[in-house]
Amino acid sequence: MTNRILVSGTQSGLGASLLNWLGTDSLTRNDNPADLWARPAYDAIVHCAIDLTGDNSDLITKNVALLRDVMRIPHRLFVQISSVDVYPNTEDKRRENDELSAIPEDGSYRAVKLACEIALGNTDKPTLVLRPTALLGKTARPNSLIKMMHDPNCRLTLSPKSIFNYVRHRQISEFIKVAIRNGHVGIYNVASTGNLRLDEIAAIVGARPEYGHYKYEVGDVDNSKAKAIFPEFSMTSAQTIAAFTKEIA
Repeated sequence: MTNRILVSGTQSGLGASLLNWLGTDSLTRNDNPADLWARPAYDAIVHCAIDLTGDNSDLITKNVALLRDVMRIPHRLFVQISSVDVYPNTEDKRRENDELSAIPEDGSYRAVKLACEIALGNTDKPTLVLRPTALLGKTARPNSLIKMMHDPNCRLTLSPKSIFNYVRHRQISEFIKVAIRNGHVGIYNVASTGNLRLDEIAAIVGARPEYGHYKYEVGDVDNSKAKAIFPEFSMTSAQTIAAFTKEIA
């Protein structure tokens, strides 16, 4: 029997991919979650939606309210797509049981994801929180790698010494299937094994971009918990890039 899975944030990005591979129903910003509050329970809700439009001072309140509205839709498992960016910017290894710092007041992407994780902690329903690194997929929003693949001489804001780690939409989809099938819950870092500098990434895709000065560092992400469930996360970031390149060819 096919699982009934509702995916939010399906107009683009990871949500669009997961709807294609997992979902039976979608929820976009044009829909009202309240219309689904009286429906039969979904086997799972995969919450990908995030709204970063408008005034920064409003973003946390708006996204937490959306999360709570979606959580009121009857479900058996709630899957929250978070981010490794919730971790403090330190040199420590990023582990799922790390204590996270206070929510920044800047309305940043990190602040929104962190606030949603904290709000999610108030539920008594089974939850699965995924903290992915940079995402690659046919519907992915353009990041530095995708920009370089489209335009090898593009202009970037990032320093060549920026550090990245990549996972594919397809891997996240397969991981969620395994988690639903085997009843896994809790928090998982979803990452490849090993990072790459941005100039190394450029060399892999044959790009010569104009770099900027901002240095992003994903940090040392411990993926051992997720890898024990889904061994494909043993792939290196370079192997993940190669698989993505083949996927979109």
